[in-house]
Amino acid sequence: MTNIATIELPPKLVDLFSGEARYRCAYGGRGSGKSRSFAIMAAVRGYIWGNQGRSGQILCAREFMNSLSDSSFEEVSGAISSYDWLAEYYEVGERYIRSRDGNIEFTFAGLRRNLDSIKSKARILLCWVDEAETVSGTAWDKLDPTIREEGSELWVSWNPESNLSATHQRFRKDPPESSKIVEINWRDNPYFPKVLDLVRRNDFEKRPDNYDHIWEGAFLTHHEGAYYSLEMRDANAQGRITAVPYETRVPVITAWDLGIGDTTAIVFCQKVGPETRIIDHYEASGVGLDHYVRVLQQKGYIYDQHILPHDVRVRELGSGKSRLETLQSLGLNNIQIAPQLNVDDGIQASRSLLATCWFDAERCGHLIDALRAYHREYDDNNRVWKGRPAHDWSSHSADAFRYLAVGHRETSNWGDPIRRNLQGIA
Repeated sequence: MTNIATIELPPKLVDLFSGEARYRCAYGGRGSGKSRSFAIMAAVRGYIWGNQGRSGQILCAREFMNSLSDSSFEEVSGAISSYDWLAEYYEVGERYIRSRDGNIEFTFAGLRRNLDSIKSKARILLCWVDEAETVSGTAWDKLDPTIREEGSELWVSWNPESNLSATHQRFRKDPPESSKIVEINWRDNPYFPKVLDLVRRNDFEKRPDNYDHIWEGAFLTHHEGAYYSLEMRDANAQGRITAVPYETRVPVITAWDLGIGDTTAIVFCQKVGPETRIIDHYEASGVGLDHYVRVLQQKGYIYDQHILPHDVRVRELGSGKSRLETLQSLGLNNIQIAPQLNVDDGIQASRSLLATCWFDAERCGHLIDALRAYHREYDDNNRVWKGRPAHDWSSHSADAFRYLAVGHRETSNWGDPIRRNLQGIA
């Protein structure tokens, strides 16, 4: 006799988890039931596989996980306890979840610090990445082939913030084959609680700037805790985000943020009188330094100097050479090392420089969005802003601009910053 169990899922997610697929992805705003549903279905899949005699791990990952309290542990354990037949199958301790038959084990990891150890994990049958908006392109490139058991799956759930995030680019703009992807918001969840609807309506009335992002899955346009919100608003209001041509008679200065196993960003700048003209921007990941040198050559600009962060002098264990030496051997000359200032001083220097900046709207679109989004990290437990920037998709380009701001002090022919005039700006 076959036993039939009923699982409560929002209708949009029923089809998502039906049939065969390598990738199952859901994105949208708060109250949609994404995380709860993914946790339930992860436990259900483990139950099915374990009873079929299949053994392995279900990996629950997030970009950052300093402790188990930062993971999806509570979601999974809560999902298991809500169904008697799941609670009978799994043993849930303070720090572990595993099937009583020994076939299935849940593991929890942060991608930012544990990618190499994840690559060594054996028999990952399923990986669920929750809160996936901030996962970098490099992390996706490394994680995806790690989930390689026959019939294994990668599940992704997130609240969108930017159309430039690696997660958006990978799973919405150009989704992979064998993928099921759905947008789901609060109105798609028949189990949406009344108390949460009260919060939603309060946000609609009192916090309209962020309502669409929080509840409707829209991209974030107003970033709380953003460092450069006033400066970027001024630039837009004063018409300084526009078409900015390359002046062939003026040499170009570049400023770099060098990623170590991560994204590298380059800002291209010309100084014309009192104006700082940001004419171009480039960002990529998963390629060597020779790639970036070729990009500079292909752009055809005449370069003055290249401002690089102080850690460019650090020698790599494999080659024994510093990245400074590698770049010089590739023909990159006139390299200047940015002074090693603390982040707060660098942000203040950036604010001063932004008052003089003109941005090419087309070639620097990603940089403009990054500067608007670059923000302080928030401590959810203590409900305070931390004293350091959040590390996400915006960090690399914003850091490259910061190196430009602190490095320009060593250059000649930089004019005095133009004072901001906030009169008449909403």
